[in-house]
Amino acid sequence: MKMKKWLAASMTALAMAAGTMAVSADSLTLSGGEVLDMGSSVSVYPGERSFFGSQLHDWLLEGNAAKTVEAALEGAEVFPKDKDYSREFSEMAVSILRTGKVYQVRAQADDTFYQGMMVSLSISDSDMLKLALYGKEAMADRNEGEKIADVKAASSEKAGTSENSLDRALTLLHGAVKVEDHSSWEDRKSEKGLAYRTADAKAVLTRNGFMIPLYVKGIITRGEGKTVYTLFAADQASGRYFQPLLDKALKEAGK
Repeated sequence: MKMKKWLAASMTALAMAAGTMAVSADSLTLSGGEVLDMGSSVSVYPGERSFFGSQLHDWLLEGNAAKTVEAALEGAEVFPKDKDYSREFSEMAVSILRTGKVYQVRAQADDTFYQGMMVSLSISDSDMLKLALYGKEAMADRNEGEKIADVKAASSEKAGTSENSLDRALTLLHGAVKVEDHSSWEDRKSEKGLAYRTADAKAVLTRNGFMIPLYVKGIITRGEGKTVYTLFAADQASGRYFQPLLDKALKEAGK
């Protein structure tokens, strides 16, 4: 499979990247230094030892990783052509991914095997401001495209095709993910004083007639000058198994 397809799949699912990381048999460390003890029934493995994680880990070590992202963004016309945002965004994104952490968690109970992936990225406040700027520019380009489409619609019946670039960039995901149920974001604090936000959701991924029921859990923590975003993803059966273990680990989390 071409690297561009690997990239598209990984970024939609939120991006799988891993640097060199040490991990004990039952605990993992997020990008902000927060430690989650998953308990003796769960085994934790570095992400590069998983199939998808190893592919992306090797790709991120390549010198042209940012160029691959840049080419994908330019091809999708996400940003205005007269600005250099595609290159800047790509370099920043790859830099963030290279410092991220990825784990695979596994457990076996009642003759059933459960597994899931944990992705944790730390984004500095300065990079967050840049991301907000890039998002604003992408939306501005989208809005301009919508205005052009409206003008064409008034003058031609052929104007039914969307002209905005962001829609083209999201074509791979359009209609592929359906959220079945989700909780609201909750502000919590661990027994060791770690403040965090968390939410859960169930979704269904459909592609080419193939359906995958998914469970995802988001975790947000704040550090000095940075925000740590962590996503856990698994099939729904594994999600039901891991959810109480994750909630317990967060309740006891610290640095």
